[in-house]
Amino acid sequence: MQRILLPTDNSDTAFNAARFAFDIFGTEECRYTLVHTFLKTAYRNALLPVVDTEREAANKLRRFERRCRQYAGKVSLAKRAEPFQLVDVLNDLANEGKGELIVMGTQGEGNYGMVGRNATSVVMGAHVPVITVPSGWEPAPIKRIMLASDGVPMTAASVEPLIAIARHTGAEVVVAHVRNNSVAFDERGGRAALVKLFAGIRHSFVTVADADVTNTLNDLARDGRVQLVAVIHRKKSFWERLFNSSKAKRMALHTTTPLIVLRDRP
Repeated sequence: MQRILLPTDNSDTAFNAARFAFDIFGTEECRYTLVHTFLKTAYRNALLPVVDTEREAANKLRRFERRCRQYAGKVSLAKRAEPFQLVDVLNDLANEGKGELIVMGTQGEGNYGMVGRNATSVVMGAHVPVITVPSGWEPAPIKRIMLASDGVPMTAASVEPLIAIARHTGAEVVVAHVRNNSVAFDERGGRAALVKLFAGIRHSFVTVADADVTNTLNDLARDGRVQLVAVIHRKKSFWERLFNSSKAKRMALHTTTPLIVLRDRP
């Protein structure tokens, strides 16, 4: 990954996500862009939430930049403050070739839910892969990545970012399939195709039958000593239902384990 977007609201959770990016991807070959968005209002109203002015947004970015440089040292950091919705700004930057990966915190400033509104909108609407980093994440080398399989065939374009991370870190990819109905994972055809996709990458497979997919994935991630969970976001899939429902609030992996959401590519 050469160009990484780091959304920030100047919170500790945002800084934790920046630390993750610096630790995993380094600072020598990557260019990072700090992104802060704010909404303009025509007038102040005591009943409306306080929003940043353009000057306040710029000041927040400068403070966050100083904090990042103190942690990472010499690093290429650009800054963007825009008065628009975060997901739209990130997609514009990606379309301009300034971002091929987004790394952000799961909760924003003052948001005490497991998955904040901004994180959910970015995961669901971003044009590039997104890594969400929980506030409880502690720095650790990535040795095992769990790729959650929904049984639908994966393409090389979809998993390419994951393969790049596995190569960069030397991590093993564990393909986990949780079967919650009578349709079993095609262990011959399905696995054979995945073996080709992950050629040159250490990988293994695990299949578990359980009606509760969410909790089973949590258990697999915890018991398997996994440092990164990967899913492919497909329209009208289990993952879309997960992020749009209360299940996301119950996902224990969000408290400690970063999650990369890959885009479904042909």
